[in-house]
Amino acid sequence: MGEAREVDHYANLPNMTPAWLDALVAVLFVVGLSFLLALLARRMWLNMLGGLFDCALRSRGLVKWRPGLARYSGEYLEWYRIWHPWPRPTRAFVRDEWVLASLRDSDLTESKLGYATAKVVVLRARGASRHYWELALNEGSAMGLVSWLESAPPGQQVGYRSRPDS
Repeated sequence: MGEAREVDHYANLPNMTPAWLDALVAVLFVVGLSFLLALLARRMWLNMLGGLFDCALRSRGLVKWRPGLARYSGEYLEWYRIWHPWPRPTRAFVRDEWVLASLRDSDLTESKLGYATAKVVVLRARGASRHYWELALNEGSAMGLVSWLESAPPGQQVGYRSRPDS
């Protein structure tokens, strides 16, 4: 009596996957990996520039928050989409064109979206347009943004610091 041997029923079957599908999977893998590496390289580059912090952004009245990164660059607050590999900022806020409209804690809806510990800073455009932007940040970054908005470089007078007789 012979021993029972395990038989591999698939050993003699030809490869059923088309070659084009294998190539497509390989190309998608390489493209996806390249995208992630580009995001990582951009994040490292932005970190080296300094002043980088997490910051979600939305136009006032909209429901959807866009996650991103922000950094101070002189008179600009530069905002970058988090899933966008382009090294340039998506939006740049010039310090003297925006005023702090309000600062509040995140509400229940925003908390469910992942911004439970966030402060929401509402910026209002100076001038006739009166456009509003909301930024969700952690408390330390929110206080830094408020300080940045209220400060000015030496010799420049902004807002309430301007003297009427000058």
